[in-house]
Amino acid sequence: MTAHSEYAVSSSMLCLSRLLEEAPYLSRCSDNKTAMLIRPRNYAIRWPYMQVNRKEMQAWMVFDIDHDHRSVPNPYIWQDEGLPPPNLIVRNRTSNKAHLFYAIVPVCTSDQARSKPIQYLKAIYRALALRLEADLSYSGPVAKTPFHPWWQTTELHRSVYELNELADSVELETTRPWLRQDIDASYSRNCTLFEHTRRYAYDIVDEEREKGSYSNFKRRVESFARYKNTDTADKPPLQCSEVLAVVKSVSRWTWDKYCARSDCQRGVMRLDSGLSLQERQRRAARRTHNLRRTKTTRRIIRACQFLLRKNQELTIGLVARNANLCRQTVSRYVYLFEWVKSALSESRRNGPEPRGNYAVHQISAPVTLDWAEYEVGKKKAVLESAFP
Repeated sequence: MTAHSEYAVSSSMLCLSRLLEEAPYLSRCSDNKTAMLIRPRNYAIRWPYMQVNRKEMQAWMVFDIDHDHRSVPNPYIWQDEGLPPPNLIVRNRTSNKAHLFYAIVPVCTSDQARSKPIQYLKAIYRALALRLEADLSYSGPVAKTPFHPWWQTTELHRSVYELNELADSVELETTRPWLRQDIDASYSRNCTLFEHTRRYAYDIVDEEREKGSYSNFKRRVESFARYKNTDTADKPPLQCSEVLAVVKSVSRWTWDKYCARSDCQRGVMRLDSGLSLQERQRRAARRTHNLRRTKTTRRIIRACQFLLRKNQELTIGLVARNANLCRQTVSRYVYLFEWVKSALSESRRNGPEPRGNYAVHQISAPVTLDWAEYEVGKKKAVLESAFP
């Protein structure tokens, strides 16, 4: 076995190890998309389709690249859109239909979990799905099993994304979709129950927020949904699992996002109400992006200073480890390395002359960074010094 093949095998084993580690112990699996079988994950991975995320913990973002409106799907559309690369591309051998797997830091999605990380996760997923032109109706939890012989699996990297790394490349929506016009749901029992249940949830959510709790709110919504499910003379009732799925979706979303008043989301920027919704979203996204970049820049600079004071070489790996960031994130800020070196050298040249025999053991003062100078010159002087 060659060195290249040995690396490919070890890399595949690492991906399989994470897949098994994050999958539920009893996973749904099958040779079709219904995945009606339930098997231990060590056996489920032998089937072409399996459940890759646990019920209350999401460790993979999976996007269904179907592109029904195109003649040939493009599993490499992330390159055209300038998006971060997925960890795995699991493609059909006879067509280009594929699932893109993004490994993320696991996010708890149970009823006891914090709501803001769940909202953040969903907003990033939707924004990426729109850019990738993925199937928005696909919600998992069953996906094409990576490395199964039915599929052609391509591994691009083994890094685990933090949510803010993925959010850097997209603009997140801040609209309130519950204000849109209602749709006619009379053709579907599920949609009819959903419409009735969500309206009831909108009516009681403010009361429960003030006097009750989320668990009590969910119990009330579930009681109403069960009543409406049996109160149908012309259609048979839905199964219990389908009712509970509607209740969970409506309860969590309404508790996290619904607001009856139109003036409740003013925002920290206090933007003029005369601006269009698109313009306000654009400015808010730009502000969020700048704040995130500034925070990341400060972390990288502090890591560079720490390494330079220890007389260590500035490499992407060392800086990423000390800044607690992903290597891919640090690689986009590599121009800071030379800038920090020059700033530290200038600080030492301008500092007081050491006195005494023990001056060699003295620690230099922290570097004072001129952020205004950095912002003005980062695209000119900094880049020219970093890449002569």
